[in-house]
Amino acid sequence: MNKTLNGTVNLPGSKSESNRALMIAAYGGFQLDVENLSEAHDTELLKKLLELIHAGGTTGEVVLDCEDAGTVARFLMTYLAGKPGAWKLTGSKRLCQRPMVPLIDALRQLGADITGDGLPLKIVGKPLKGGTIALDASLSSQFGSSLLMAAPTWENGLELTLTGDPVSMPYLEMTVKMMAHFGVHVAHEGNAFIVGRQPYQPRLFAVSADWSAASYWYEMLALSKGGELLLKGLKPDSLQGDAVVAEWFKPLGIRTFFTDGGVLITSDGALPLVDKPFKFDVSNCPDLFPSILVSCVALHIESVFYGINTLFYKESDRVNSLISELSKYYTFINVIYNNELIIKQSSLSDNSINGIKLSFNTYGDHRLAMALSGLKLLFDEIAFDRYDIVNKSYPTFWDDVQNIVNS
Repeated sequence: MNKTLNGTVNLPGSKSESNRALMIAAYGGFQLDVENLSEAHDTELLKKLLELIHAGGTTGEVVLDCEDAGTVARFLMTYLAGKPGAWKLTGSKRLCQRPMVPLIDALRQLGADITGDGLPLKIVGKPLKGGTIALDASLSSQFGSSLLMAAPTWENGLELTLTGDPVSMPYLEMTVKMMAHFGVHVAHEGNAFIVGRQPYQPRLFAVSADWSAASYWYEMLALSKGGELLLKGLKPDSLQGDAVVAEWFKPLGIRTFFTDGGVLITSDGALPLVDKPFKFDVSNCPDLFPSILVSCVALHIESVFYGINTLFYKESDRVNSLISELSKYYTFINVIYNNELIIKQSSLSDNSINGIKLSFNTYGDHRLAMALSGLKLLFDEIAFDRYDIVNKSYPTFWDDVQNIVNS
């Protein structure tokens, strides 16, 4: 189906920014004044659960189902620990398998009453005083963000030191910058954070477009015969670490230009000239891994991905799930060792006959569905076991694909 791509994409608002804004407003006790709040299912779910929390908790146990939303569960865990009432925090089977222990341990050390070592958890909320804590941040930055957002409401604030090999640090930096926007100062140097008791201030917050969502359009343009796409709402001074996608796709022939309306990405359709493996450190931007991996395999580019350890614990095991699905139609060598993935000698397999309908399993993972959809640029037909899964972060994705790719 290889074709040129031209058009305008109205990207969704950032789910990461939206969820932090909701939590900050909850801690501040004010109505959030916000522009472009994400319509992603995760954000809608967080709004609903916060409303449920504020409506209950005085009598009986309130059950809060976080479904498959790791961010929601981790942010609410700290919130509930300091909210008087009896709470049960639960979620999908996959969410109950995802890492939670470092945050649970940290909260217990701060005096929280939590029963369980993973979801489902029973929490008896009570005022927390804060204090000094060391937190293992090698599996998720969300543990640290969860504690930091609560810290200014605690009598003693928080002195937080990250241990292990911290991952996804741009997300923690986003948290700190958003707290500053709402009037809270965080002293930050390296892996140390100090937050004193101080009030959040109600202020208008404009959510920017989602750079993670933009990565799928970078991928599609890289797999096309060229063209240009305007990705609306993206900003050069974004709080989001995933803005690095512009640099990552530059060797794949994608040029990025910032305009008043967003980002214009262009390609002349020429295949990249590769004389050495492309190397990507995904430890800080794990959500970009699916789109860049699919691009490299489809373009037969040898690649090395560093910092993959957190990818095994996302909505799916993203490393092995993607390798399994791509292996249906591509032949390549993959080696996983020492927190690295090496991909080489990629080629079309015998199953990739022109005209064949490709069929993919999404493993209940929105990012797999969107990354694998880029192969629509190379094959006549492509199908997924679930299409609704993209609602988690990008509800209008298939509409945009219809308008840009299938038109």
